[in-house]
Formats: sequence, structure tokens, C-alpha cells
Amino acid sequence: MLVSPSSIRALAFHRRLPLPLPLPRPHPLPLLQPRPPPRSSPALPRSTMAFSAEPAGEEAEEEALPAVAGSGGGEVNPEEWRRWGTSSPLPAMVAAVVRELLEMEAEAGEKMRFGGVGSKIKGDFKDIEDKKHRAVYETLADSDKKLQYFSARQIACRLLGSRGYLCQKCWLPMEDCMCAKLGSCNLWQGIQFWLYMHPKDFLRQNNTGKLLWQVFGIQAAHLCLFGIQEHEDIMWDAFQRSGCERWTF
Repeated sequence: MLVSPSSIRALAFHRRLPLPLPLPRPHPLPLLQPRPPPRSSPALPRSTMAFSAEPAGEEAEEEALPAVAGSGGGEVNPEEWRRWGTSSPLPAMVAAVVRELLEMEAEAGEKMRFGGVGSKIKGDFKDIEDKKHRAVYETLADSDKKLQYFSARQIACRLLGSRGYLCQKCWLPMEDCMCAKLGSCNLWQGIQFWLYMHPKDFLRQNNTGKLLWQVFGIQAAHLCLFGIQEHEDIMWDAFQRSGCERWTF
């Protein structure tokens, strides 16, 4: 199972459980030349980071989605969720956010439209939804609940905004689908991958982590989305069952 040590530490903190073994600290590398001290900036609380500004570098490099209507097909069901290339269960909060968006669309009498990097909601419906989700966010006192709601909303918008545009296996536009060019491969017996993914990386066209389950299959490469409680519980329990001596980072 391949995960990053920092992700494991964050997950252990989130679950309020101790790590099976203390992870060794990396040795500091000597600097070739002195560097100016970094500018001090106050650390943002976890709840504030959820609505911080979008990074202008990495995400801007991804091809922006054209404006498309994404509510066709109704609610997201487990079958559609699995077609996006994962064996993990459909998160209950993601399904609930999708349901809320569809209800808001029906009440507003205006179709949802998505576009740009990350399948963002566009048009007049954006203002309606923005007020609604911020009001819900403010009612959540616990920082973990805020993070879970933020993650669920990100995933829900990406699911609706990618319908009919992205291939459900390779996450590329239909006209650029590369599924036929990929071959499958079997892992050694007993080896499995766990991909711990940020919600903003879910369904990104330039996400290369999806190649794991495209090549090795969804039973050998498992997806865990950060901030989704069901996924983190399943991944952590799998680590606990395997034993700390069997982890590879």
C-alpha cells in the first residue's frame, strides 16, 4: 500500500488514533547558499482554508472545461459512481449535496451550468448556490464537519459538471479518450495501492493517479478522497489489518 507519510499523519490526527509506529523524520539537507528568511504569515485555521483563494499555478495549467449543463441524469447512484473508476462506496454526503443542488435547480427554475477549472458553477445559479452553501458552512461549528462538507461539495460539483463531457475511465474529454491505448497488468499477490486524493484532484484531466486502477484494476488500486469520512475509515482499517510492518510509503 503506497501512501505518503504526511497523509498518514494527517489521517491519524483526523481519526484521533495513534500511529502503529513512529515515522522517522527525514534528515535535513545542507543548504548550498544562505537563503533569505521567509515572510511570516499567520497560519489559516482549517475552516478558513476550505474557502481560500484558488491557486493560480498548478490548477491554472489544467484545461478549462467548456460551459456545460450538468444536471442531466438526476441524482448520482452507486453504479454511476463506480463507473468513474473506483471501488470505494458512494459517499453519503456527496449524494446529499447532489440532491440539494438538484432541488435548488428545480426551485430556481434555472439549469445548472458548469465550466472552467474544477467544474465550477456558472451563471446566475452560481450566486444562489453560493449563498446557500456558505450559510450551511457557517452552521457547522466543528472543523472536521466543515472539511467534510467542503470535500463533498467539491466532489458533487465535479461529478455533475463532468457528465457527458469526460470519459468515466480516463477522465479526459470524450474526443481525447486514451482508454484504448492502455494495457492492463497484474500486481504481485498481496500487493495493493491506496491513492489518497484531494477533492480538487478528483476528475482532473491531468491527474495521473487514475492510471493506477486503469492499469492494475480497481480491486488492486483503491481511491480514498480526503475529507470523506467513509473512505478514510476504510483505508485506515485496511492499514490496521495489514500490520505496520507491511506498509510501504
